[in-house]
Amino acid sequence: IDYTEVTTSSLVNIAGSCENPNASFTLNYYGREAHLSQSAQIQLEALVMRLKRGFFTVNNSFREENYTDPEAKGRRLSEFTLIEPERPYEGLSPEKSLEKLIREQEMIIQYAIGRVEDNCSRELQQLGADRKFLRKCSWQEFPIITYDEALTILTKQGKSSGFGRDFGIEDERAILRHFDNIPTFVTYYPASIKFFNMKRTSDGQRVYSVDLLMPRLGETTGGAVREEDGEVIKKQLIESKIGKYLSERGEDPVFPFTEYFNLFEQEQPMLRGGYGIGFERFIGFLLQSNDILETIRYRTLEPK
Repeated sequence: IDYTEVTTSSLVNIAGSCENPNASFTLNYYGREAHLSQSAQIQLEALVMRLKRGFFTVNNSFREENYTDPEAKGRRLSEFTLIEPERPYEGLSPEKSLEKLIREQEMIIQYAIGRVEDNCSRELQQLGADRKFLRKCSWQEFPIITYDEALTILTKQGKSSGFGRDFGIEDERAILRHFDNIPTFVTYYPASIKFFNMKRTSDGQRVYSVDLLMPRLGETTGGAVREEDGEVIKKQLIESKIGKYLSERGEDPVFPFTEYFNLFEQEQPMLRGGYGIGFERFIGFLLQSNDILETIRYRTLEPK
């Protein structure tokens, strides 16, 4: 896979901390408000659009989320490692782009599982990993289902479900059990719960997105095909969670994204896509751990 590694900034304005603006760490930046980055996606998109090739970064992501959340206990860190590739998909349809994006994630995850199994067998045994299960996951094709199919699975299991809601960890575990705990891709999530620049399907209700659910910590990778029309993205931004967040603060939601939108005026439209891999959740999968704190080697601060 042809990617160039780059280093991206951890100090950003709200544009780099808009995965969930309500969980953003803010700080004083010489008298102005700054944020700790939640995702390098927009920075990577700029490189992809300017240079017409793939880039990736291994960076820290910061989220002010509650480790002791009773609905998702033990699966959140305030600072975690995020591996983010982004690449162009010129000449391809959104459907074909999503398919390639899914297969790339599957290949990388399975390659990583195989490498760990080959080179760290003693450590895996010491840490109590199920090596037979890992070997199975390293070669068996991961199931792919749509969000709507996932809702059907949950309904049959007696869980309340309705289009437009996000899945919690118990939902994700129920979906995984349906597939014998083999990592499972879920595609075409509702647009209302996903990032504002994702490419939408013709009905406008869903996006060309994919999450990879992995036992036991649930969603471990998330990605999507990006909308190529800047004016469409701008409209979706204004209607999004971050757009409403900024509007409620009396701010113009487009202004922090000025540099981003300049790209669409200066470059030709480009279909592109990418994803993020939560490294610690992947380690949790390798160890079959329910506790994200078991995946980090050292910490100076305990969760509250």
